[in-house]
Amino acid sequence: MLLRALIFISLCIVPGLALAADWGQVGESEQPVQLEADQLSYDKDAGLYRASGDVELIHGDLEVRSQTLKWNQVSGEIDAEGDVQLFSPDEELFGSKAHYNLQTGTGTVEHGHFYLRDENLHVRGQSIERLGELDYRVKEGTFTTCDGDVPSWKFGASQLDVTMGGYARARNTIFYLKNIPSLYFPYMIYPAKTERESGLLIPSIGYSDKRGFHYGGAYYQVLGINQDATVYLDYLSEKGIGKGLEYRYVFGRGNAGEARFYHMNVDKVDGVEVDEERYALEWQHAGLLPGGVRMVADAEYVNDDEYFEDFGNIAEEYNKDKVQSIFSLSKNWGKYSLVGQLKYTKDLEVDDPTTLQLLPRINFDAARQRIGESVFYYGLETEYSNFWRQEGLRGERLMARPILAASFQLWDAVGVTPEISYRERYYWNLNDDSDSGHGGIVEFTTTINSQIQKIYDRPLGFSGKLRHSVEPEIVYNYIPEKDQDDLPYFDQYDDIDDENQIEYALVQRFTLRFDNVDGESSYREFLYLRLSQAYDLTDEASEQRFQDLRIEALLLPTTWLSLRTDTTLDVDSGDWTKVTVEGKIKDQRDNSLGVDYRYDSVNAIDYGSVNLSVAFLKPVYLNYQQRYEFSTNEQLEQVIGIEYRHQCWSVQLTFHELQDEDQDEDDRSVMLTFTMRGIGSVGGLDGSLGGI
Repeated sequence: MLLRALIFISLCIVPGLALAADWGQVGESEQPVQLEADQLSYDKDAGLYRASGDVELIHGDLEVRSQTLKWNQVSGEIDAEGDVQLFSPDEELFGSKAHYNLQTGTGTVEHGHFYLRDENLHVRGQSIERLGELDYRVKEGTFTTCDGDVPSWKFGASQLDVTMGGYARARNTIFYLKNIPSLYFPYMIYPAKTERESGLLIPSIGYSDKRGFHYGGAYYQVLGINQDATVYLDYLSEKGIGKGLEYRYVFGRGNAGEARFYHMNVDKVDGVEVDEERYALEWQHAGLLPGGVRMVADAEYVNDDEYFEDFGNIAEEYNKDKVQSIFSLSKNWGKYSLVGQLKYTKDLEVDDPTTLQLLPRINFDAARQRIGESVFYYGLETEYSNFWRQEGLRGERLMARPILAASFQLWDAVGVTPEISYRERYYWNLNDDSDSGHGGIVEFTTTINSQIQKIYDRPLGFSGKLRHSVEPEIVYNYIPEKDQDDLPYFDQYDDIDDENQIEYALVQRFTLRFDNVDGESSYREFLYLRLSQAYDLTDEASEQRFQDLRIEALLLPTTWLSLRTDTTLDVDSGDWTKVTVEGKIKDQRDNSLGVDYRYDSVNAIDYGSVNLSVAFLKPVYLNYQQRYEFSTNEQLEQVIGIEYRHQCWSVQLTFHELQDEDQDEDDRSVMLTFTMRGIGSVGGLDGSLGGI
């Protein structure tokens, strides 16, 4: 075996070999070059190094390996043959033969294979030519994000021009499934960028009974480092042409938000020709204005009551019964705050001109503050409201509520907090020709609470500690009976019911402390339990003074299991009046089961839902969702999905069945989506299958 020759050359190298962004920096600093081979020679007159036998050249982050290599130190040219390999931290390049110029940073690799690790992108070609710092040309090549000699999918092109950070343009492109040619594109362009870039997005195509044939196109525009927008153009054969705009922004002082607008001239509704205009507006914003004023906006408006029935895709959308727009400005000065709010509500179930609007409502509050060194505290709540509606009572109200409270500690174990307030209300500018008026009412409350706790070491063999705390609490509320019939009625503060009741509660908390091997500790409250009940002392409740018993519980025995309940029990009849149960099991492998049940005897609600995700059949994933109304024995919605995930692609089939109150039959649809890693969704079929 030949002795390996080794030479270290320390000299200033001009910008060197680069096939990707990382390699573009090679040679910009003075770094030594390490050249190692079985045989090595140097022609001083020509300035040429010749190396053979397991050649390895290292310069900075760049490493070149081959069987033979020639390096002309004068011209900067390198010729490598035999299992050529080039490595950088993020990229790899393989080929049978390579020719590069270290000074110009250009060259060619024959029968090359270019691999980007982060994107798992494989580019192969008869030749891969580097035309400049960021420009490449691949002839008779393919690209894919799949591993293997025969990838699951790939694109082949007679010529592929790529600008890193720009676009890739392919000519005579064929899409292959395995080695089977499936689609042909004479010309194809797609982004080859690591940053946001303007361009057309992948269109969506589908069909449904309500909307007919659907084609959706979108264009994404970068407006700056802190702004971008998306423009939508949809064609729905049974509806019309829809236009949409999304605008997103991030400015200084935490100001960020997004706005959306969608508009359509509807040609048909349920097959009947109409001429209707439908549009929707939405704006969400939060941030600080000059002077420390905080601005928050959460606005939503639609001009047609059936907008979400036609365009909503999830239960939270197509079940909406109203839309609300809220805009507020607020300013804090320590314990003082000023908040101004505009609130506009649109009823989507009925055209109700009596819907009450707040235009505006202004609150000025002073948080409770201690009076000197005493046990007494004072506070103040004020509110101005301008109530407006199209039809019905309108007017203005000013409400002030000064508060005086105290805080005592008895025997360092029992806390007593009495509080008395006086709520005064003034009314004017009423449109029912009534005189301006006012009315005041006293409110009194006292809270008594305590806490007892005990610590257990290594409970039930558990390595740690358990803290059990018991927190009893008694709250007494008193509001005298007062005639308020002479006052206008806008909300609950205009006709305040008398109150004389005691509420007692018992809270128990179980908290675990975990002692880690590194000496640090972590805590988890694995059980919270609260029992509460009210005893009514008013004359109206003389026959039933004990109110419903309320039970609240939160159980977190492990990090992957949670159970939450909130129920009320009628102690006279023994019937449950309200029941809310939420449970979820989720592991680290995407297997999960969520159950939600709600019962309300007063509002005739008996509703349940289940959401199941199964991932232990990998690479097959299953999902099942159902919403059910037990009071009417009706299935509201059902979704069944199955997905097959490959290393570089996935296909998903989803069946959706939705109760349609306006039709005799439920609305059924099916969607098939095919996704390729690095490319996105390239196709889909969405159809309403009402006959199934």
